[in-house]
Amino acid sequence: MAVESWITPEETPALAEAAMAVIEGRLSRISATEREAYWASIRKAYNTPYNPPASKRSAKTAQVSVIAISTDALPAIEVQAAALAASALPAEIQAA
Repeated sequence: MAVESWITPEETPALAEAAMAVIEGRLSRISATEREAYWASIRKAYNTPYNPPASKRSAKTAQVSVIAISTDALPAIEVQAAALAASALPAEIQAA
């Protein structure tokens, strides 16, 4: 999407210098160290991408070992036997 601006490229340096002078005037009441910290945070904010890369912590993939379970060794359960066992349960448990 095109951005519409009434500022010409030729005007940009002069306007930026005027803006810096106004901001520096407002920041003159704080120490030089605090002013530098302010400008460092502004530079960081304007230089940080909108979609930062994934953090190193989330980029790591978990190494999970897979265990194969064979159903061949399990005893076969007949459907009728399971139905008989279920019918022997008290009514309260069956309702749950």
